[in-house]
Amino acid sequence: METRQFTVSQDAEGTFRFKGKVTIHNLGYLKEFLDASLADLKNICLSMEEVVYADTASIQLLIAFRKARSSGVNWKITNISPELEKILELSDLKKELI
Repeated sequence: METRQFTVSQDAEGTFRFKGKVTIHNLGYLKEFLDASLADLKNICLSMEEVVYADTASIQLLIAFRKARSSGVNWKITNISPELEKILELSDLKKELI
């Protein structure tokens, strides 16, 4: 069984900070986190400063969650790491996620 290669923590300002590699192998954990931690929030801020890798499956899950919650929710992604920035540009998913 593969161990999860990313973590999410919340800072004092309420920003959720992602760290590590977010991959298809962790989609269950990512979905549980999104459903449990963000489901009732009206202001969602995710920091991706310490994400070193994200595959398209995990990015698409974030996009799907964002679209499902678009009505009345302020969604913001900040501090995108250079690695994630490159992946988003290559996959042409940046405009969908940000």
